[in-house]
Amino acid sequence: MPEVREEEIYKALLKFKGEGKIVIGEAEALLSLTPQDTHKHDRPDSILWLDILLRLFGQEFKLRIPIPIEGEKNSIDEAMEDLDEFVKRRRYPAEIPMLVITEAGYAKREEHRDFPTKFIMTQFPVRRLKEK
Repeated sequence: MPEVREEEIYKALLKFKGEGKIVIGEAEALLSLTPQDTHKHDRPDSILWLDILLRLFGQEFKLRIPIPIEGEKNSIDEAMEDLDEFVKRRRYPAEIPMLVITEAGYAKREEHRDFPTKFIMTQFPVRRLKEK
């Protein structure tokens, strides 16, 4: 049975690193995937960042979502502690734009809020890392 190794998971994630443009109607989006190896100093083992730069109404809006990735020998149950630490430490916040339409003027402001999040954990065997 193949062993689950954090370095191999990160190496497999590097295959997905990159960006591409998507046009939907009059909107344009630049989508990028960026793996981050966190296993030596944090939990979970890796983060796959999903970034979307969306152009609407002549403005750019950024959406950034961290996808936690954990390698465990046996099951999803073993990854729960890592998920709890990921949420508790708040080191990798999602960035969600909010559009505010006014009569005139431009402004930007950042706010931090607790936001309900549903994690859908999917388990699959390590041998799939070698597949396309």
